[in-house]
This record gives sequence, structure tokens and C-alpha cells, in this order.
Amino acid sequence: MKLLVIGWDAATQSHLSEFDLPFWESLPHSGSLLPEYPFDEAGYISSANAWTTISTGASFFEHGMLGFVYGKYSEHPLSGIIQRIATQQQLPPLFRRILIGRVLGGIGSGEKGKKGKKVDSTDIEYKRAWEYLDCEALVYGLPLTYPTWETNGVVVSGIPAPSADEADQPVVYPEEYENFVYNGGNAGYYVDMESPVNDQTIDESEFCRTHQERMEANTRKYIDLHQEVADDTSPEFGFLMLRGLDDIMHATSNTNLLRESYELIDQLTKEIVEEIDPDALIVLSDHGMRPSSRFRFDKDMRMDHDTREGVWGGTKPFDIERHTDVTPAILDHFGVDQNVPEARESTDPITSEGDKEAIHEHLEDLGYA
Repeated sequence: MKLLVIGWDAATQSHLSEFDLPFWESLPHSGSLLPEYPFDEAGYISSANAWTTISTGASFFEHGMLGFVYGKYSEHPLSGIIQRIATQQQLPPLFRRILIGRVLGGIGSGEKGKKGKKVDSTDIEYKRAWEYLDCEALVYGLPLTYPTWETNGVVVSGIPAPSADEADQPVVYPEEYENFVYNGGNAGYYVDMESPVNDQTIDESEFCRTHQERMEANTRKYIDLHQEVADDTSPEFGFLMLRGLDDIMHATSNTNLLRESYELIDQLTKEIVEEIDPDALIVLSDHGMRPSSRFRFDKDMRMDHDTREGVWGGTKPFDIERHTDVTPAILDHFGVDQNVPEARESTDPITSEGDKEAIHEHLEDLGYA
């Protein structure tokens, strides 16, 4: 494999400095990874927004993916004023978060300020990074890849997606690999356990360890899938999303649980790299986390997104500072001279109403909706 990208969803710069993480510390190059304006100044961004920008090279105002629970964003006469207010640093972070995450979403994509149509892969009009490459890819768990589509390689859908037995469209492309991926059910982003964010009676230690186990399971599955795919074709580009840190940090701020989770993802990444042996590696996060405001009344989140704490690390000096830099850096590594973003030829198929209900239920369980 020529390049492997591993997403440590929500990995936070201050935590990486605090904990003993041998593999991360062995990477010779690293730096901050920040979103575009206004999210960098507002201090908040959703994973839907961040990973779409990272994987397409398109800015938010091009792709329109603000979050998972609102429909695609469209311009609104008040959006400029909201952005200007949300970037005022003297305002409390919670207030800036509400303006960007809810007010902007409500007026820009919902109907009369209410939550709109849930987004999926068909709403993204631009090619993903691997679709510019003249090689096979192995992509696992990247957000907003359901429903899957015909592409150059293997794609396993990430959040938000129904489970394989709930889906009306394939959750894996090519569909022939779906049984291999979901054999036994211990794969994919969704954990069948409600978050303490929604229910304070849920034991946060049990919840966190369940997500740790899912990160382990998805790591093993990615390695096994790479071996399975390599029997037919050898992927030259890989992308694996390990999203457990995000759910864990929403549910706890316990230092011991956080240390366990970071040490685990560090060790899992070491194992993946040793098994696959890519020529080059990028590890990156979409945002960091900070303690949640005590005034937040809708969800009992222990930690919330912080755009100032996103990071990247790599085996080579990839020239990335912003989310919009990642896809161009990938293309540059492969020697591809191409302006991004470029439109996809098709955004079919379309998810059914049954799919959308299942997706919404899973998002609620994780504390998103």
C-alpha cells in the first residue's frame, strides 16, 4: 500500500501531549489540523462537515454538509451575520457552538428552523480523494459513505448508516464483501448501547469499554479485509476511521478511561501499520475535545468538540494545516496533478424511508439527534 490514512476521530492535541503514546510519538512529522473559517473561529464543527471536507477537498460552502441531523446547507440572508457573531472570541464557546451548529443549520437547511432531511452520501456532489487515483482503494468507516456507490475499490459505510440487516441499499461496495465484513455482526460504527449522554443511569465505564472493543473489532476487520481484498487486487490507498474516541469523550472526562482509550488506539494503529506495511502513513483527527459547558441543558455531554485541538501526524512531511489541504496532499503523494474539488458523475442510489428511520434511531442512541 502506497498510503494509509487513519482517522482518530476527536483525538485532541492536549491529550496526545499528556498521555504516553509510543506509536504517535514515533511519527517524525506532526502539527495542528484546523477547519476553514468560520469554524476555526467559532470553535465548533461537526464530524459530518469535517470529514467531508477532509475527504473531498471541497469547502463547507461547496459541499454543504453542516451536520448529520440537518439537511444539506443552502445560503440564507442571515448566514453572514450569524457567522460574524459566532466568531467573536469574547462570547462563551457554548453560545458560539449554538449559533454555528443549530441556528445556522436551522435557517440554512431545516424547514422553518426545524431539523430537516437527514444527509447521506448522495448529498455529496464531489469526488472523494481516492476517486482521483488510478488504483484500488480500501476505505472503512468514513462518515457519509452510505449508501455506497460504484467506485475504484472497496468501501465499508461509516456513520450515519443502518446496520447491514436494516439497510435497503448495500452498506459495502462491492456488495460481495458485505457478508465477510459483517459476519458475526461485530463490525461497523454502531454499538447497540445507549450513551450516558442521553441516559445518566448508563455506566460510563461500561459504555467506554464497549466502544474500545468496537475499535479493536474494526481494526481486526480492516486487517482481515485487506488480506481478503489483496487476493484479488492490491489496494494502494487505504482509509480507516476509528471513531470510538469521539463517543467516549462525549460520555466521560475520566482521565483513566481517556488514557485507556488513547493507549488502545495508539496500539491498534501500530498493529495495523505492522500488518499492512504502507509506504507512508497519515494519522489525523477532525477536531479535538474540550470540557462541555455546565450550562448545556439538552444533552449530558462531558466533553464537546473543539476546532483548535485537531491534529495530524505522519511518516512524511505532508504539507497540511487545514482540512481543505488533506485531499490535495494525498493527490500530491500519488503524483496526481488535479484541481479539487471535482464533481461526481452520479449521486445515485437513494436511501429508503426505512433506512432513514434506522439511521435516525442510531444517531439518537449516540447523542447526535
